[in-house]
Amino acid sequence: SLPYTNGKVGLIGFCSGGRQTYLGACTLDNVNAAVDCWGGGVTKGNDELTPAMPRWPIEFTEGLNCPLLGLFGEEDARPSPADVAETEAELKRLGKDYEFHMYPNAGHGFFAVDRPSYRQEAATDGWEKVIAFFGKHLS
Repeated sequence: SLPYTNGKVGLIGFCSGGRQTYLGACTLDNVNAAVDCWGGGVTKGNDELTPAMPRWPIEFTEGLNCPLLGLFGEEDARPSPADVAETEAELKRLGKDYEFHMYPNAGHGFFAVDRPSYRQEAATDGWEKVIAFFGKHLS
């Protein structure tokens, strides 16, 4: 309701925030675009279900009603390329609007300039994709 907003909502999350973004995009009805940056734990992987997480986030994919951008590193273990492929297969099966990018020579947290995992080329390309994606879907 602020005068300088258009009422559209975008979500972005990194690591576990990426998983929360995925969940939010699949369960909230007011999200217009979502960006999952290497969110682990969307698929089963090596995790166990708990009372706090009684279902895998991938089980909520049918509820996704906004475009989703996913950015992942080929050398990441969480989510692994196999985890990303499983999520992508479910999105494709359900006919969802998504765009995934897998960066070679990049692992977990490749946007983090203060960590050894930083990969400038992948991070620059990723940020450009995020800005273009939100510009397209939130304008």
